[in-house]
Amino acid sequence: MTNQMLVMPAYTEEDHHTWATLYARQWEHVAPYACQQWLAGMPVLGLDPLRLPDPRVYSGRLAELTGWTLSDAANAYLGPTEWFEALADRRFPVTNYIRRPHEIEFTPLPDLFHEYFGHLAFFTDHFFAETARLFGELYLSSSDERQHLEISRLWWFSTEFGLIREGADLKIYGAGLYSSPGEMSHALDPNIPRYNFDIRQVAGTPSAVYSYHPAYFILDDPQHVRRIVYDYARMEGLPLPS
Repeated sequence: MTNQMLVMPAYTEEDHHTWATLYARQWEHVAPYACQQWLAGMPVLGLDPLRLPDPRVYSGRLAELTGWTLSDAANAYLGPTEWFEALADRRFPVTNYIRRPHEIEFTPLPDLFHEYFGHLAFFTDHFFAETARLFGELYLSSSDERQHLEISRLWWFSTEFGLIREGADLKIYGAGLYSSPGEMSHALDPNIPRYNFDIRQVAGTPSAVYSYHPAYFILDDPQHVRRIVYDYARMEGLPLPS
């Protein structure tokens, strides 16, 4: 999909207020726990903390920065094949839906706050953006349903709900933790199990779309996600993405 297919909906003032409330509240919550990659990307991305984003503006901005564009996800969860096809094509699907005021803590629906506040700062970084493309290639290099499920889980528990080590500190990495005040607190609760990111363990762990996760996985560093792509390809005898 191209930039011309993106539209800016006629949002209500309530919608803008929901965005502003989420932005201010979540920025305060995540600042002490955000990883350096996200913190570096946010000012480059340049979101307006008070007004909902125009997808055409941010598609153009990413195109200049890393060669990525945004595409219209039609306010729905994409199937995994559609999702990874978009990543392989350097497109990040976004919705126009903003959660309702009573869903501030958590929404089970595709939500633009998750996409813009959670994901897009990472896509201003060349290394991350290229790693996301490689993930798409890895998925498309296989026709095996088991491998497709496992690759989806590797993406999910790293870029969507992963934690990351920075020195002696544990920081949040996954976009779902940046965009959900409730799940971020849940993931950082010392009583919730957290494991080192082991490919086989993660590949066998179901994701949770409509509830908080019972456990989380920890990445070693920002390069770890790319190592996961190549290590899984080698384990499964798949072509190395290039």
